[in-house]
Amino acid sequence: MTTSTGIGAGRFARAPYILLAVLFGLLTVFVATQHAVHGRAFDEWMQDDYGQRVLAFYLSWGQDRSFLEMAPELYMPQHGSAYELIVAAVQKLTGEQWRTRSVIGGVTGLLGILAIALCGREVAGPWGAFTAAVGLALYPRYTGSIFNNSKDVPFTVAMIVVLWLVLRTVRRWQSGERRFELLQDAALGSAIGFAAAIRVNALAWFVVLAVLIAAFWIRRRPEGAEAVRAELSRQFGSLLLIVSTCYLAMSLTWPYLLVRPVSGALDAVASMSKYQWNHEILYLGAMVPAPQVPWHYAPLWLIIGSPLPLILLVVASAGAPWWRRGPSDGRYLVLAAYVAVPLILLIVLRPTLYNSLRQFLYIVPGLILIATGVLLAVVRAVARSGRLAWAAAVVGLAIVGQAEAVVASLQIYPYEYAYFSPIVGGYANARHSFEGEYWGSCSSQAATWLRQHHLDYPVAEPSFQDVLGWNTLIEKELPGITPVGDGHPVFLISREPRDGYRTIHSVVLAGEQLCQVAVRSDVPSPPSAG
Repeated sequence: MTTSTGIGAGRFARAPYILLAVLFGLLTVFVATQHAVHGRAFDEWMQDDYGQRVLAFYLSWGQDRSFLEMAPELYMPQHGSAYELIVAAVQKLTGEQWRTRSVIGGVTGLLGILAIALCGREVAGPWGAFTAAVGLALYPRYTGSIFNNSKDVPFTVAMIVVLWLVLRTVRRWQSGERRFELLQDAALGSAIGFAAAIRVNALAWFVVLAVLIAAFWIRRRPEGAEAVRAELSRQFGSLLLIVSTCYLAMSLTWPYLLVRPVSGALDAVASMSKYQWNHEILYLGAMVPAPQVPWHYAPLWLIIGSPLPLILLVVASAGAPWWRRGPSDGRYLVLAAYVAVPLILLIVLRPTLYNSLRQFLYIVPGLILIATGVLLAVVRAVARSGRLAWAAAVVGLAIVGQAEAVVASLQIYPYEYAYFSPIVGGYANARHSFEGEYWGSCSSQAATWLRQHHLDYPVAEPSFQDVLGWNTLIEKELPGITPVGDGHPVFLISREPRDGYRTIHSVVLAGEQLCQVAVRSDVPSPPSAG
């Protein structure tokens, strides 16, 4: 299977790898310098608590089962614990909580970009690796949430790793290479199991594998009864090994399955498919109950939440001739199934969905890889015809289109996860019709301002309450200010004004007040304000 024709040949063969090294160098600097800037998401406290309880289960050899005692309406045991277990273990080593959590998130995000580079190489050679890595690195709703989304981003990363292993498996099938097949199947099953131990949705991979197996028998059925029996035996053995290692990996990293080995996985699937989050969300200008979002919620969000070049290239892929080119078919069938299967399940099953596209962010890498294949196929075809200027023009248009996402991200930084496509007018316009900043992470910016200015107010015993998120998420940013629960604190961080308080600072994004700092009305203004 040739993937290095045209671009990437000859003296430019090392260029994509050099560019990849530069990209990862820049991303490493980004993680090192910006991990503390993006604030905390409002549900990180319970995710962190869950991880600590799961770690206690393992450290006590199963005696401490406090993870089962969390509030039942949260369904935390049914949420996979694999990633939170890793975070809790590192926190125990460092002795620090929130900064450690952010750094691990950043490193996990980088691993996802590395994994999609490996996928891109399988799909379109070295330049495919670089193009796919850039596509994910500059996808605002991914990179903008790596520091404070400990569920959807790690799950997306795990799914990309599985995707890479499946692409490798298909390549080996197509080439007839069966060496180390058992090891490869065990790795694939373990990767699916680890992903499912973050979000149980990963079990949809078995539907994708069924599609691939069906395609194999349609296009490459062996000749003769003996050959058919041998292939069936080989595939059955592979599937058995994949299922076994999958469940083993799930059980080792998700104690809910150890405590309930028979019903645990089924209970998790049932709970997550109809998650009880009975709140309304803004969608198409109307408030809609999350359990009743219309069928087009997922496809529309993928369109309006993604950079425009990505969507145009994916649409163009429907008629692209490279889908039908002999031995490369399998790779693109994998990508098509990776995107189509979960999207169809979302449309048909209608699970509870909210917070934009974060719950199906894992579909995006498939779109990026399809777009990568289309872009490079077009550029290579034009370059082979001798029209190098046209090839450069195609690349230039892609760069200009992607630059829009970079500029838009800078305009709403550090809330890039709220990026909107120019199709809907960017964040400033789209926030009136769709969920905008939904994590409540602006509390961190509000706390930073309060830390710098609270001494301006003549208060003997300053106190605060964060009613937008949780006191525990920002109290370390406010030394010297006492956190209080439902009392009457001196300072209040909230989204809306409260009776008995006056606003002294607002965190504003594109004309929208995300949150505010208020002080009790009986507290005098600073002397300078008089």
